[in-house]
Amino acid sequence: MTPPRPEAPSRARVLDFAARTAELLERAARAAAAEAADTEAADTDRAADRTADRTADGTAERAAEASSAGSGDGARRLRDEAARAADGSATLVVVGEKKRGKSSTINSLVGVPDLLPVDADVATGVHIAVRYGEHPRAVAHLRSDGDAPEAPPRTEQIPLERIAEYAAVDPRTGRPRRLDVHHVEVELPVPLLAVGLELVDTPGVGGLVGGHAQLALAALENADALVFVVDGSSELTRSELDFLGRATERTAETVFVLTKTDSYDAWPTVVERNRELLARHAPRHAEAPWFPVSNRAHRDAVEAADSGELQEAAELLAESGFEPLEALLRRRIAARAAELRLANVVHVALAALAAPLAEQELRLRSLQQEPGLAAEVERAEEALRQLQPESAQWRRALTTGSRELKNTLQLGFRRSLNDVRQVAEAKIATSEPAALAEEFPAELEAQVEAVWLQLDNAARRGLAVLEQRVRDECATVLDAGRADGKGDGRADGSGPGTELALVEEGAVIRAERGTLLPEMVRSTHRDGGPLGMLENVIPTVGTAATFGTVIGLLTSSVLLPAVASYAMLAVLTRRRRQRAELGRVRGDATRHLNRVLTELTTEIPAQITDHVDGLADRLGLALDRAIADERLRLERRLAEHRRNLATSAAELAAARDRTKRRIGALTTLRDEGLALAHGLAATGRPDPDRS
Repeated sequence: MTPPRPEAPSRARVLDFAARTAELLERAARAAAAEAADTEAADTDRAADRTADRTADGTAERAAEASSAGSGDGARRLRDEAARAADGSATLVVVGEKKRGKSSTINSLVGVPDLLPVDADVATGVHIAVRYGEHPRAVAHLRSDGDAPEAPPRTEQIPLERIAEYAAVDPRTGRPRRLDVHHVEVELPVPLLAVGLELVDTPGVGGLVGGHAQLALAALENADALVFVVDGSSELTRSELDFLGRATERTAETVFVLTKTDSYDAWPTVVERNRELLARHAPRHAEAPWFPVSNRAHRDAVEAADSGELQEAAELLAESGFEPLEALLRRRIAARAAELRLANVVHVALAALAAPLAEQELRLRSLQQEPGLAAEVERAEEALRQLQPESAQWRRALTTGSRELKNTLQLGFRRSLNDVRQVAEAKIATSEPAALAEEFPAELEAQVEAVWLQLDNAARRGLAVLEQRVRDECATVLDAGRADGKGDGRADGSGPGTELALVEEGAVIRAERGTLLPEMVRSTHRDGGPLGMLENVIPTVGTAATFGTVIGLLTSSVLLPAVASYAMLAVLTRRRRQRAELGRVRGDATRHLNRVLTELTTEIPAQITDHVDGLADRLGLALDRAIADERLRLERRLAEHRRNLATSAAELAAARDRTKRRIGALTTLRDEGLALAHGLAATGRPDPDRS
């Protein structure tokens, strides 16, 4: 194994810039608090003006505290964002039909042959996320108990060798071995993951159809790339092409991996045929790269390396085909995701710098005793007062937007349930009894899990749009008092309501009665004993006798009609039993489907309403606080400006020098951030500093 790549220079520059910006913001917060204390002390020496200025100066102190707290919040947010950029990973969702070598491919990529179960009778039943960690470990995330759905999800650390017990499907029943497991996270100290990649193995229940396809598509909403695994045995199937066509708008990057090159000599022909099929049926993926690999050769390479046979290990590794695949994942996918995360750090830093810079520039104008500044601030105060009544435009926008979001989520949920019903009814109508009984509950559960993910994704997007819409209604007024008119409306420069982090919450909507689906009730029918035999045989006796009579008339034989009648009786009885069994299983599946859909339609609409209303209330309260804080800031500015008018020339000169130095430090950091942002976003290409 090779050591992890050294950190790219741009990454180090961005994180260093973020650290220096956060430190400056924290110093600014401490300075604002100290200045408020100094102002209070100085005011006690102005006996003649104490009575007149007490109210204004008390307001100034409160506003200065709010301003210093805002700078501290901006620093904390910036440090959190930098930590995410340092620790975050590009998410690769690995998808494929059953037994195509999907789990073996992940094992090969991380260099741990026995990590995920690859036995012939084992299929993955839940998501498994494999990411970097300093020490190998696995954690199962468990759903809350059905009797206590309000309890938080639980986690349980498990040995790596027991992953199959928690994440695999029982081959006898087709259902997950552990119904309480939501997903499993694995951490490994391996180089490929250390460069910023996370591999997500998707459930393989029932193949790439029905619920599995819906679940994989929903997972792609938050993925950086799709790794699609096929093998060299045959060309892409209709279900695979349909899935790729539907995945077109879900992810910006697709990588194809063709496994079992050591078993199928004709794999080059299969690749060319697959390219042709993609060009016709999923053209968005036609130019995606293909990587033929052999998991067996990679496993042999690992074993040879462990045995000290380094030359043989190198030859087997080259034969396996994994080196070019790993190079692309490092160079293209991890690099692109890293650039996006770094660009977001710079964006947060620039937003956090905007408010204190505007504050200092406005203070300099006051220290320079600009005429008309007091009237300008008073106009801004009046504009803020217009935002406070219940009839304010932003409140109407919040009410209207939340109502529209609820309607949109309700409609999307109903459409999702219609899709679930359509797929499930097709499964019921076309499956054999044994397959239907074994596979239907698991596939329906996967479809419902996909509904959760789709609803969660839609809620996140809708809440982000609603928040931005309401903030836009307030932005002009909240920015009116800024020196440059470019603030985001909060003392920390982040915009009103940002602290809600609405779009970063976990799964937002769940049924009150828990996340586990009801078990499918299997009906029984007693067809044994004399009465059961008569029930099955009598309806077919007439047909069998008629058939024997016809045979007798045609052959003039005595024995042959009896044999023919018995044979026909056996065939008809068996067919009757098969039809009865098919009807029974289809009836069980239909009742189970209706029960699940009824449960969802009862619980979820009310949950959508409560959730959106609750978050809208939180957003409204946050905006109320932002408006009140801004009014305090402006009142402080007026009080300070009036004091400056009465301050000696020497004191004003000293204060101007301090303010100019602060502006210089803030401007230097802002210009550095703008240069970094320009370099990261100039062409969308990976950082040229990357190796």
